[in-house]
Amino acid sequence: MHNPFDQLAKKVGKEALTASGATIIQYEISRDAQHADIRHDPDPTRDRERARLGLLGRIASILCLIEVYAHAPSDAEIRACLGKHFAHWDECERRARTQSKRRKLKGLPAEPFVEPRLWIIAAAVSAPTLLKLKCQAAPGWPVGVYFFGGDLYRTGIVVAGELPRDRSTLLIRIMAAGPGLPGALADLAALPRDAHERAVAEHILVHLESVIGKNPGRTPEEEEFIVNIQGSWNEACELGRDKGRAEGRAEGRAEAAARALLTVLRVRGIAVPDAAREHILAQKSPERLEQWLEKAAVSTSIADVIDELS
Repeated sequence: MHNPFDQLAKKVGKEALTASGATIIQYEISRDAQHADIRHDPDPTRDRERARLGLLGRIASILCLIEVYAHAPSDAEIRACLGKHFAHWDECERRARTQSKRRKLKGLPAEPFVEPRLWIIAAAVSAPTLLKLKCQAAPGWPVGVYFFGGDLYRTGIVVAGELPRDRSTLLIRIMAAGPGLPGALADLAALPRDAHERAVAEHILVHLESVIGKNPGRTPEEEEFIVNIQGSWNEACELGRDKGRAEGRAEGRAEAAARALLTVLRVRGIAVPDAAREHILAQKSPERLEQWLEKAAVSTSIADVIDELS
């Protein structure tokens, strides 16, 4: 099984950025069929959508490739990123020249060419690597954001482990995963239920937990992820109860019951298709979920647990 965290950054990035411009994951670069994790071409009319993304929206304010590593990238990986970046840059220039010729034939002025940027987002970057690249802290940007190569390279590095732990960096910290992911999950769970970041990332994280939970050969990192995501959401439920809001209390009970039900089903080896999982997570009645939980303790199939799935 491929590392399940490989897709986390791409899915969260696409979910977050699509509202503010054309966003492609696994973007193929013509030279030797290379692929970049994310390509984003911002729509200039969607600044409001981008602003909601914090640091992610800021780095995606111009045409860019985004490469993400849940570890400290090696020299070879950074060279590979730069190779894709320069190939993409050449591709963009060729397209711009072709479009300029077409506009000229129609008597229209040429549109200005926007040189793309490369962003490398990493959970960590070693001090020797930053030194070799002659990286400089970016004035006016948060701690942990660096540039190198000036206009010749147009490359930025975001070291997630150095970023301030605040809401503006949250989506970047989730995408980078690595050692900072538990803290990012806790920060996400602490946000209001209608927070944009939760709408972007929560369903992706829940699905990832489901995928990892079905893998019997989980790594320690994957086990930690399951524990942390369940713990973060349970803490959020407790916080909702402490606020004394009746609706919040009911939702908290429902979420806790849904998590408990899914855990029992997993432990008992009962297969839970995606549709059934979504049905369980969408159920808002704690009482109904608790009834299903009682059935799960003695049933052998998901249809025996949830009558409407029969």
